[in-house]
Amino acid sequence: MTLGQWLPLWLQSYKLGTIKDTSYHQLEILCRHIPDSLKQMDLTDILPMHLQAFLNEFARTSSKSYMDKMRVLIHSLFCDALDNDLCRKNPSKHLRIPRIAERPREAFTLEEVKCIISFALDCSNVRIATAVLTLLLTGLRRGELLGLKWTDLTDDTLTVNRAVYMDQNQPRVQEHVAKTSASLRVIPLLPELSYRLHALPKTGVYVFGTKSGTLMNPRNFSRDYDRFFHQLREAEPDVRRLSPHCCRHTFATLSLASGANLRTVQQLLGHTNIGTTARYTHPDLLSMRQAVTGLKSALSSPSS
Repeated sequence: MTLGQWLPLWLQSYKLGTIKDTSYHQLEILCRHIPDSLKQMDLTDILPMHLQAFLNEFARTSSKSYMDKMRVLIHSLFCDALDNDLCRKNPSKHLRIPRIAERPREAFTLEEVKCIISFALDCSNVRIATAVLTLLLTGLRRGELLGLKWTDLTDDTLTVNRAVYMDQNQPRVQEHVAKTSASLRVIPLLPELSYRLHALPKTGVYVFGTKSGTLMNPRNFSRDYDRFFHQLREAEPDVRRLSPHCCRHTFATLSLASGANLRTVQQLLGHTNIGTTARYTHPDLLSMRQAVTGLKSALSSPSS
């Protein structure tokens, strides 16, 4: 049996129905990155060097977390193949995982955020403007934003009960299913943001759905987001166009700079691991200078 024949069989036999739909979809995407040259090989002919060469190449354009997911996939794939006598040895047993430098996470500066908010308040496309404000002022993921229903909103909170994911090029949601269990959370709303959210026209059950009231495709949202920043940059060329996920990084950084502790920001972002939250934060030079100055003051003060 070739690897290409085993992959869909493995997914259906070992993964379908045993993990969340979002996780299953992610495995399907990962499997598409495995090259045809490997898929055409018989499982018994695949050697460690073949897998190592693939991982080395995959690491050139992948993040560390994506690399880790691919490593787990390959290892599980061959462990289960070995259990089914489809290969004599597990070629993934001693693979060396390429070192990947953590890519810097970008965030808007405070001045950029002020410009974005000012532009959004006067933007003619109220829905996308409010969506951008919500990303910046709540730290929501894009999929969580698009999965918001009117019933998730109160006067001063929003509750993350689901997140949109793509399944066969169609947006889907499952109630009480998001990226992790920690992702299901309640987030306080600023009064100004709450007012703008509740003032949006209600065309369906989703706050940021399509005009016909259905789930919005994340790609379509990204196009609207890009159009918003294109118009913004015509008025404010110094404001960068960063991704929707960078709004999440911005929320974390500015929350910490405003005095929130790391544990609180972790809960607001819905991170399972506080180490993940720490990587999202972006202390600027002024903040670091203030920290060093504060340390100097503490060291210079007389002991009691």
